Amino acid sequence: MVRSSSSFSRSSFSRSNHLTIQEAWEATHCKCPLPVEAQVSWTLDNPGRRFKSCPIYDENDKCNFYGFLDPELPSDYYRYLFFNLHEENKRLKNMLKIRNPNSEGASLEMGKLKEELTVISIVVNNAMV
Repeated sequence: MVRSSSSFSRSSFSRSNHLTIQEAWEATHCKCPLPVEAQVSWTLDNPGRRFKSCPIYDENDKCNFYGFLDPELPSDYYRYLFFNLHEENKRLKNMLKIRNPNSEGASLEMGKLKEELTVISIVVNNAMV
């Protein structure tokens, strides 16, 4: 299960405890040893970037287990673009909750945004290859 988190940024972990992408993919437990699950960062530094971390990362007994599952986006342009599209998507979802959930116009607008995000994801993935 992938959860969303907006509390992580590059500054919230120590480089010495940072795992490689391969190590993060292979990890099933942190050093505590508690099970770890993939989460999604929605910070400006790492929008949409999956990671695994110690479930008690913010507590005094933390083990600083932390690693990204995805490579870093290639430029600030893509980071801002992904972050802003995510924020706009959240805003539109909130608007849909307030309005009639069966509203055809809102559904069409959400569909267009999802298509745009998919196209951008493909472009970014191809640029990273």
